[in-house]
Amino acid sequence: MDCQKYIVVEDEYEYRFRAFRQDAGSFIIVFVEWEHPNYGYFADAMLWVRSMHMAEWKPVYIANWTKEYQTFKDFLKHFPEFKELFRMRKIFPF
Repeated sequence: MDCQKYIVVEDEYEYRFRAFRQDAGSFIIVFVEWEHPNYGYFADAMLWVRSMHMAEWKPVYIANWTKEYQTFKDFLKHFPEFKELFRMRKIFPF
């Protein structure tokens, strides 16, 4: 997956949320950023991390509002547009 493929969504309050993915060795990291309608720049919000030996995605909370997403399902319920960033990849070429 192209690590520079950003997905941007906007909510009804004009906040924008941006996410992208980086594959690094056996790790997959999905970066989530947010933009306040009055600020005009994206700031760090949270990370989702998974490796080949982890059974599920683990959140890393940065902005306080992200703590409401205790599970991966909760997060995707609110941001279904980001689902493609969380697809597992083939680690072995065979």
